[in-house]
Amino acid sequence: MKSKVPSLISISPEASIALGNFTLAITEAVSEKEIYNKLAENLPKILQADRGSVTLITENKDEFEVFSLQGPEGMLSIGKYFSVDNSLAGLAVQQEKTIISKLNADRIEIDAQQLYQQDLLSIMNSPLQFSDRIIGTVNIGSYKENAYDSTSLELLTLVSTLVSNYLERQHLLEQAQIGVKQYKTYSKQLESLNHVAEELCAATNESEVFSIITRSASHIISAQRISYCVPNYKDKCFEIRSVFSENEVMKSATVDMENSALQFVLQSGSPQFFENLAVTNFTDHLILSKNGLCSGWSVPVRVKGEIVGLLNAASNVKINERAQQLGVIKMLSGIMGVTLSRVNLQEQLEHQACYDTLTGLPNRHQFNQRMELAITQDNPIPFTLLFIDLDRFKVVNDTMGHDVGDELLCRVTQRINQQIRKEDFAARHGGDEFVVLLLNKQSKAIADITSARIIKALKEPFQIDEHSIFIGASIGISYFPEHSKNSEELLKYADIAMYHAKKQGKSSFKLYSSRLSDKIHCRQKLETLLRLAVKNEELHLVFQPQINEDGVFAIEALLRWEDPELGVISADEFIPIAEESLLIEEITHWVINQSLQMIARLRLICPSVYVAVNISAKNCLYPEKLKHCILTGLNDANLPGSALELEVTENVFLQNVHNTNKLFKDLGHYGIRFAIDDFGTGYSSLTYLLNLPLNTLKIDRSFIQDIHCNKIKLGVVKGILVIAKSLSMNCLAEGVEIEAQKQCLEELGCNRFQGYYFSKPLREKDFLLYLKSDLLQKS
Repeated sequence: MKSKVPSLISISPEASIALGNFTLAITEAVSEKEIYNKLAENLPKILQADRGSVTLITENKDEFEVFSLQGPEGMLSIGKYFSVDNSLAGLAVQQEKTIISKLNADRIEIDAQQLYQQDLLSIMNSPLQFSDRIIGTVNIGSYKENAYDSTSLELLTLVSTLVSNYLERQHLLEQAQIGVKQYKTYSKQLESLNHVAEELCAATNESEVFSIITRSASHIISAQRISYCVPNYKDKCFEIRSVFSENEVMKSATVDMENSALQFVLQSGSPQFFENLAVTNFTDHLILSKNGLCSGWSVPVRVKGEIVGLLNAASNVKINERAQQLGVIKMLSGIMGVTLSRVNLQEQLEHQACYDTLTGLPNRHQFNQRMELAITQDNPIPFTLLFIDLDRFKVVNDTMGHDVGDELLCRVTQRINQQIRKEDFAARHGGDEFVVLLLNKQSKAIADITSARIIKALKEPFQIDEHSIFIGASIGISYFPEHSKNSEELLKYADIAMYHAKKQGKSSFKLYSSRLSDKIHCRQKLETLLRLAVKNEELHLVFQPQINEDGVFAIEALLRWEDPELGVISADEFIPIAEESLLIEEITHWVINQSLQMIARLRLICPSVYVAVNISAKNCLYPEKLKHCILTGLNDANLPGSALELEVTENVFLQNVHNTNKLFKDLGHYGIRFAIDDFGTGYSSLTYLLNLPLNTLKIDRSFIQDIHCNKIKLGVVKGILVIAKSLSMNCLAEGVEIEAQKQCLEELGCNRFQGYYFSKPLREKDFLLYLKSDLLQKS
C-alpha cells in the first residue's frame, strides 16, 4: 500500500494546533514505543475521541496486540491480543485504507463487540505502514453516534501517514546508531548525519531542506559534488534544485531525461552506485567524468512512498566501501524525505490559515493583516475598500445544491480577478462576500469604474453543467483615510454602504456616508424595540372581514405594533426587520396561535368562517417547523384545517420551490387553504401557479384603485380573473373602498372583496360586534 497525502483538510484551529504539537512530539521521540505512546496520547486532542490506541500485527500475522492506549482499559487493554480475522482493525488492514464504523449490538467483529460493551458507538481504524508493509492500525473511538465523517477520515489517514514516516525515520536513526557501534570508523559520519537531522527539524521550506542536505552531505561522505534534482515530466528534464561542488561543471540548471543516469535511477526506483562514470555511457556521467569525477551515487528521495527527487553524489577518488557509503546516502535521503513530508504538511497548514480552500483567494485573516499593514506603514498611501455581496446566491445554493454553489463562487472569483489590477488585493471575506483593496493614490478615482466593471462582469450568465445562472452583486465603498483610519471601521462602513446598495435595487454600488450610518442606527433601534415588543407581548392583532354575496365568509389577521416611544409603526417597516433578524419565526408562530384561538371563538356564532394568516417566505425555509406549529395550533384550538388559510406573497417563489410545494401539499391534506397575496406586484409566473396547490388569488389594491375609471387597470384585473378561472381558483379584490369599485369588480365577475368599504381592521371585541350586526342584517 502506498501512502498518499490527503488534499487540503478543513480542520478547526484547535485540531491544527494539536496536530502541530503532535508532530513536534514525535520528532523528539527516541524510540518506536515512544512514537506509539505519543500517538495514543495526542489522538483525542486531534480528533474527537474518548479512546485512542495502536495495535500491532504479531509475527505470525494472525493476531493484533494492543501496544499503546489512551482512554478506558476495558477488555482491549495494553498487552491483550485479538484476531486479525473478524475484526474492524483487520478490515482496515485488508482494505488498506481508513474505515469508519458504527458500533451496535448487532456487530459481529471481535473488537466491535468488546468496544460496544464499553459504550463506544463510533470507531475509525487506519492502517499503519512501515517500509511498504502494514504493521498494525491506529484506532480511535467515541461514545457519540456518527462522531466521524469524511473530514475525520482524511485527518486520521494523515496522522497515520505521518506516524509511518516518523517510524521510518526512527528506524533509520536506529540503524545509524547500530552503524556507529558496528563501524567505529563511521562514527563521525553518523554524528554528522544526526546533526543534519537536527538541522532539518528546524527547516521551514523546501529551499532550506535542499541547502542543508547538499551543504552537509560533503562532510558525511567522500564526495566533491552533491546535488538534488527533481523530475519535470512536462519538459522531459530534471531540474537541479540545489548543488554543492568544489568546481561546478554543469552549466545548465536542467538535465535532459533522455540518455541520463538520473532517468535510469528514476525508472529503477532503487539506489544506484556507479563505480566508473567514464564507462556508463550516460550523457550526464560523461560530463562529470571529463571534469575529474570518477564514482557516483544516485538515491531516490520519497515522500509518502512516491519519488519526488534524486539525491546525487560524485567523488574524484575510487570508493572502496561503496555499500557502506551508499547506506549513508540512503539514510540521508530517508531523513530528507521525512523532512520534506513534514515541511509540505506545515506549508499546507499555513496556506490553510491564510487562504480560502475553495477559491484560493486570501481569506479574511490575511485580508485584515494586509489592510492593517497598509494603514500602519510609514507615510501610508490612501486606498479604497470595496465590499462585494452577491445577489441571489442563496437561491442558487438552495435550489441547485452546494456543488453548483461552490463552482459558482470559483467562477465569481475568476471574474473579480479579471476586473482588478495586479497591485490590487482581493480576498474572500466569507460565504458569498468578497473584499477588494484598491491600493494607490488614484484608488478613489477608479473605485466607481472598478465597481461598475465587477457588477457588469457578474451580471453575465454563468454556465455551470446544464444551468445558465444569473446573479449579480451589490458593492459598498469606503475610503482610507477619509472615512476612517481604523480597519474595522472601514470594513463596517463599506458593509453599511453595501447594505444600502442592495436595498436600493441590487446590482449597484454605493459610497459610504454618515447619513447611511444614521439609517443603520435607526434600523438597529427598531430591531431592539421589536425584540422588546415581542418579549413584552406588545404586538396585537386586528381582523378585517372578507366579503362575498352572502356576507362575511372569512377574516384576515393583521399584525399591529404601537411602541410607547415611537407610536404606531407600519408593518411594512417592521416586518422586513423581523425577517432579517430571524424574529419572524417567533412572530409567525404567535400570530398563528392567536388567530386560531380567535377563530375558534368566532365559530361559536359563525361555524363556517375561517381565518387568513400571512406567512413570510422566510418561514418556508424551515418547512418542518412551520408545519409543526400549524398542526399544533389547530389541535390546541380543536379546529379542522379548513379553519385556516395561509397567505404568501410571490417572493416565496424565490425560495426552494420544491420544498415549498411539498409543504403546501402536506398541509393541503389537512384541508388548509393557500392564497397568493398582492398578486401581480412580485415575481409573477404561471409556472409557479401551476405547480403550487393554491386556492385563491388576491388582487393587489394598487390595481383596484381607479379601476372604475382606468381602462389599463380594468384590463389587468380582467386578465387576472381569467387566469384564476382557468386554474379553478377563487379571486379576491383587496383595497375596495367605494361602491363604484365594487360594482365594477362584480361586472367583471369578481364576487369576493376586502377593504374599508366594508370595514376597517378591528380588534376582536369590535369585530364580534361587527359580525353580529352583519348576521342580524342577513336574518
